[in-house]
Formats: sequence, structure tokens, C-alpha cells
Amino acid sequence: MKKNYSEAFHSNIKGWIALMVLLAIQACGGGGETNQTSTTQDTTNTTQDSTKTNTPQPQAPQVDVKLTAHAYLFAGLTPDDKAGMDSVFNQSGAKNHMNAFGQQWGKLENARLKKMRTWRGTELAKLNGESHNLFYPFSGPDFINAYEFFPNCDNYLMFGLEKVGNLPDFSQEKAGFVTNYLGSVRNALGEIFQRNYFITTIMGSELNSNVQGVVPLMFTFLARTNNQIVKVEKIQLQPDGTPKSFPLSEKLNPKKSVVGLMVEFLGKGKTKSQKIYYFGTDVRDAEMPKKMELTKFIKSFPNKVSFVKSCQYTLHESQFKVMRDLVLQDTEAVLQDDTGVRYEVLKDQGWKVQLYGKYNWPIADFGKYTYQPKLKKAFAEDSTIKPLNFTYGYHWNTDNTSVILAFKQK
Repeated sequence: MKKNYSEAFHSNIKGWIALMVLLAIQACGGGGETNQTSTTQDTTNTTQDSTKTNTPQPQAPQVDVKLTAHAYLFAGLTPDDKAGMDSVFNQSGAKNHMNAFGQQWGKLENARLKKMRTWRGTELAKLNGESHNLFYPFSGPDFINAYEFFPNCDNYLMFGLEKVGNLPDFSQEKAGFVTNYLGSVRNALGEIFQRNYFITTIMGSELNSNVQGVVPLMFTFLARTNNQIVKVEKIQLQPDGTPKSFPLSEKLNPKKSVVGLMVEFLGKGKTKSQKIYYFGTDVRDAEMPKKMELTKFIKSFPNKVSFVKSCQYTLHESQFKVMRDLVLQDTEAVLQDDTGVRYEVLKDQGWKVQLYGKYNWPIADFGKYTYQPKLKKAFAEDSTIKPLNFTYGYHWNTDNTSVILAFKQK
């Protein structure tokens, strides 16, 4: 009896010891790998779910349907919401404009824009994948080329001599106004359709008739690039370079400080808006000391890329040193033709340069000083030059288009 009891006792003791050892091992993590992993995964999932729940999703800004309807009308398109402008869209002048404008835009799309976007997809992919602001001196209202090459910029800083202007109130105008106004829009864009750049004197005559200023042209380009208008304002720069907003119809004194335009827009399917800032002002060196607020405004934008196109070789001239220095010192890359910063200046300052297309003498409208022998030599000797299948600048009717993409070396 004692022997059986003793055996049973020791047997029980061994069982309890075994159980305690097993529990100790589990407490220290041994043998619990699956459960540990499962617990960690559950915790991670809980954290992720909590993050999804607590992080507010970005809300797209409210589109102004009436401003957008104006943009679509100028662009020869029919918006989803006509914003009470049905009677304007139904006029024969509007319908004729849609037909004529659509044909002209279709030719531009097939001849240049489609090819530019394909080129952009390979050559500008890195830049367009990063956060940038675009600096486009001597642009005039040429938003279309800026956007086709750089569609993702937060802000587009544009400059010209053309005034800001205003939008028409079609409901207050006489019969025939819609036909005449939309005809003037097409005429003002005529050189863009043919050459893909503006000629200031030709455009200016149209912008001083029915179409008052650059606003309608900017709106046209925005509508044709699948964007909608959020807000449009006239702005006046304060001494520290910050813009003060006013209604578009406000009359401001440009002698007090620089006056400009701000257009906020939203791409369809996007949640983040973008902005255009345009200033119709003289930016020669002789004028810039009186416009220090403009320089401060430009410099307030980080991560800038410069874009230069068909600018009458102004950046070759001594009287535009301020603008040239902003390109060289305040931006990290530049896409330009031969009218921009001279090739040897970029190379001398250590920029990495990639050439595209062909180089030829500047067109006869400009002096011999615009010819760049070092650029000609580079095009003759550089084995890394890549071809172009679209025209970019003044050689619009030949294949002598030259494009320069340069990066500042850090």
C-alpha cells in the first residue's frame, strides 16, 4: 500500500513538475512562435485600421461651375453643368465656335501636343514625379506648353506684357457679341495653332478688342487640359512679396506695386488643386529695382524648375540679367530652346546638359548675336543627342528644333 502510494505520489510530482516547466517555457516565448506572430499581426492590423480611421482623407476644393462653364465655352466644349448659361451655349455663334475650335485644336493635338506628352513621359518622368513649382519667364498666356510638359506642378509662375483682363458678362451684351467674342478668342490663339508660340503684336491686337486680357486664354487652355476652375482673383504684391487678393474686376494701380492674376484649378479626378500666377509687367533690369516685391515673390517658391520657349532671345541680352540670374541661381533644372540661357553659360556654371533635336541659325527676325557657335559645335560632336519628332520654338515649320534640358549640379 505504501509502495503504491509512494509511486503514485512521485508520479504526480513528476506530472506537476512537467506542467510547470511547460508553462515556464511558454511564458518565456518558447514554442509560442505561431501565437506570437498571430498576436503581432493582429496588433499591426489594429494599428493600420486605426490609422485609416483617424487620418482625414483630403477633400477636393469646390469647383466654381460658372467659371468652369466660361472656360469650356471659350475652349469650344460643352461642360457637364452650364451654370445657367444654356442660352449662350445654344446660340449659333457658340455652336459655330465649337466646331471651328474643335478642328483647330485637333490639328494641334495631332501635330504637336500628343508627341510632346509622349516625350515628356520618358525624358521628364523624374521631374514630373517630384514636387515642383514652374518658373516661366516671358511666357505670356502660354499655359498650354507649360502644362503639357509639366502637368503636376503646384504653382506656375508666368510673366508677360499682356494685361490681366477680365471675363465677359454674356447676359448683358448685345446680339452678335458671343459670335464676335469667341471669334476673337480663336484669332488670339491663331499663332499657337500654327506655330505653337504667341507673337505679341498679333495677339495684342485681339486682346485689346473684344477679349480683354489673358484670362480667357488661360481659361481656354485649362478647359482643354481637362481642368476645372476653382477660383480666379486679381492680386497685388505687398512689399514683402506676399499677394493680396481682390475681385477680378477690381481696378488696381500697378504703380503702387505689381499687379497680377491668380487662377486656382483642379484636374478632373484629382483632390489637390494647382495655381497659376501671371504678371503682366516689364521685367527688364532697369525696372526690377522698383519691383523688389516681385523678386521676393518668385524666390518664395521652393523647388523651382525653369521653362523657356520662344522668348525673343531676351535671356541673351544684358538688360535681362535679373531674370537670367533667377534661372541660374534660384531653380534646379531648366527646359528651354536656344532662346533661353546660352549654352556656354550653363556649361561654365557646371550644369549637366542633355541636347535634343538639331541646331541651326536663329530665324532672320533676330540679330547675329543670337547665334551660338559653341552650341552648334556641341550638336555636331555630342554622341548623346536624342532626336525630336515635334517642333518647339521658332523653327516651327522645319525639323531644326533644338531643345536643352539642364540640371544644376549640387
